[in-house]
Amino acid sequence: MDAEIRNYYEILLDQTVTERKLREKFDDDQLADLFCLTLNQLPCRYIRHRVDLNAYASMDELIAMQKNVDEALKRAQEYIGNHPRKD
Repeated sequence: MDAEIRNYYEILLDQTVTERKLREKFDDDQLADLFCLTLNQLPCRYIRHRVDLNAYASMDELIAMQKNVDEALKRAQEYIGNHPRKD
C-alpha cells in the first residue's frame, strides 16, 4: 500500500481548523476529539496527490465537500462545548 494515500477530508479539515485558528481555542486532547468527531461524520475520499482530486472533482463537488466539513465541524464543536472532558 502506498503511504501517500490520504483521505482528502483530513486535509480539508486541517486547513479549515488552521484558517479558523481553532488550535488556539482548544488544547491537544480537545483538538484530537474535534478531528475524530468531525471526520466520523464525513465519508472517506481517498487521494494520492491533491492534483488528483482537482482533476476528477467538479467545482460544485469541491464546494459541497467544504460545506460538509463546515457543518460537521460545527456539530463537533457544539458537542465538545456541551460535553467537557473530565479526565
